[in-house]
Amino acid sequence: MFGRIALVLTATVLCNTGCAEKKLLAEHVFLDAVIYTADADQRTAEAMAVAGDKIVFIGSNKGAMALIGATTTVDRLDGKMLIPGLHDSHIHLPGIIEGDSCDLASEPYSLEQLVPRLQQCIKDQQLPAGEWLSVDQWAFSSGNQPSEKLPTLRAALDEVSRQHPIVLLGNDGHHGATNSAALALASDEQGKQIGLNRTTLATEFAQYKALIGTDEFGEPNGIINENARKLVHVPNLWGYPELTMDRYNAIASRLAESGITSVLDAALSADEIDRFAQLARQQPLSYRMSAAFFTDFSDYRSSADKPAAIAALIATLSAARDRNSDVANLKVDTAKIFVDGVIEGDPLANPPTLPNAAQLNPYLQPLFDYHAASHSLSVRGYVDTSSDGCQRVQRAPETVTSEQQQAEFYVKEGFFSSQCQLSYGVFEEPENFIHDYTVALFKAGFSVHSHAIGDRAVRLALDSFAAARKAAPEAQGTLMMAHVQLVHPDDIRRFAELQVYPVFTYAWIEPLTDYLMMVTPFIDKVLSADDLLDDQGYAYQNSYPAASILAAGGRVAGGSDAPVDTRDPRPFFNIEKAVTRGNDLTGAVYNSAEKLSLTDALDSYTIRGAQALRQEALTGSLEVGKKADFVILQENLFDLVATGRSDSISDARILSTWFDGKKIYSAD
Repeated sequence: MFGRIALVLTATVLCNTGCAEKKLLAEHVFLDAVIYTADADQRTAEAMAVAGDKIVFIGSNKGAMALIGATTTVDRLDGKMLIPGLHDSHIHLPGIIEGDSCDLASEPYSLEQLVPRLQQCIKDQQLPAGEWLSVDQWAFSSGNQPSEKLPTLRAALDEVSRQHPIVLLGNDGHHGATNSAALALASDEQGKQIGLNRTTLATEFAQYKALIGTDEFGEPNGIINENARKLVHVPNLWGYPELTMDRYNAIASRLAESGITSVLDAALSADEIDRFAQLARQQPLSYRMSAAFFTDFSDYRSSADKPAAIAALIATLSAARDRNSDVANLKVDTAKIFVDGVIEGDPLANPPTLPNAAQLNPYLQPLFDYHAASHSLSVRGYVDTSSDGCQRVQRAPETVTSEQQQAEFYVKEGFFSSQCQLSYGVFEEPENFIHDYTVALFKAGFSVHSHAIGDRAVRLALDSFAAARKAAPEAQGTLMMAHVQLVHPDDIRRFAELQVYPVFTYAWIEPLTDYLMMVTPFIDKVLSADDLLDDQGYAYQNSYPAASILAAGGRVAGGSDAPVDTRDPRPFFNIEKAVTRGNDLTGAVYNSAEKLSLTDALDSYTIRGAQALRQEALTGSLEVGKKADFVILQENLFDLVATGRSDSISDARILSTWFDGKKIYSAD
């Protein structure tokens, strides 16, 4: 089906007036290739010609050879693959290059192993007492096994130092952990330092309870997620270092060697956008960059209990767009909205910390057993939140407050009183603000890029998009939803109806047992590891429903979210997982019905990404008249799939990357 079909296209469409007497010659001609065009018919060809920064021919070897002149460079690719330049539609550029901080590089550490590793960071940085130790790329979803001596993250970080406030910044940008010295720095709305403890968590900081882990007595156990991290004034919420020219160039190099020629940076402040623009004026961008504006909404509130001022936010974004409109290959045309947080709980905490992503149904309360010898988890049962004991706590929580009362409750019921709570997760901002900001942005001509993980968050984002479409039916922006981890079946069709681009990070689909234990038991009843792959489970059936959205007429895009998990954008690993949804080591597959074909997976990183970023007239497919952004691969990916080697897609070797008709990376 995807053989070498010659595309009958003319090479003269780019000629100017009077060119009929001239023969159009190409600067570069590529012959004997497997060229995936990503055009509307998903066709392939064997030859391509480039003149200047444009593609002037796609089709047969014979047709391309007619454009060869004395100065034409001819590359015979001998069956190697040529594809459009890749579009990463959700990435965080400042984070894809390692800085000079204490960096755990997403490596798993037990709590015992973590202590000397971080103590060495304090020594290496020669930190005076009282100064923060900020730790980047903490693997929140692997490692972190407790010990008898160090039962919690707080205990482990206290062991590292009590003289330095410490924060672990999760490699997902959402999770965090702190020690006692950091918790003591928490201040109230008036700026008074009152500390984060059981008392203040029940009073001044009660609205953050879903974001803070506690022990059996309600004391913070060190886990502190999402906006709750701001309570202790962490010095750098995402851990990104200052953008210097060296880092700016290193970002460009990493993208080029990954085959990425277009990106959406999914969250940049106005100052960060200005910094990229400043450097781009000195050293032109070698990729097409769309910037999604995001800022600390607290700067736009008149008081803590008021929503951010939407008009002021749009004015800031508009000003950033206007003052940087002269920068080639930079577009400031998008805004980021976090609808909810993340869907991973912490089964190693006691009691387990629940996920905080917004869900339609309440999270379950699993009872985990940690097996120290094998470093594994199992579920021994679930809390019956409708039991007499739980109903009593729900009616009168003040009856179980002291440590003695809590201990007596545990002895009688076999679980902690805090596990009687019903949690549906939380929205990052009030629902009306998410709705109104979405509508206002779209009416103002901006694209909207909304982070939504839980099925309730996905629904709110879709409802907000529907209101935006109704309010501004002629608006030119696009509507994108990042991650889309769990989607209720009733919402699948709405992606097509509302022309919403889901931007999947396909790497996250890979079924890893340790990770699934952080998610599935809180949604479906899991009594053994086999239940993690129960095809009747709600999580299994409705996680990352890429194929279902396509079948309903939707268009799916792809984005790495780097540096989440790893600083490497690894596009071909993501494409592989879109195709296989599998774990190479165990052979497990996570809902094979949602697999994408290779062409659809490639489209999500090429033409669909270009459409989501409003640049499909320029890039995304290899067609006459479009920009010559493309990648040459050693392997023919179609052959890998046809011969049952889809799990080797991630090993694809990039031979060269081309941008605007110029080679910007070569493996030689």
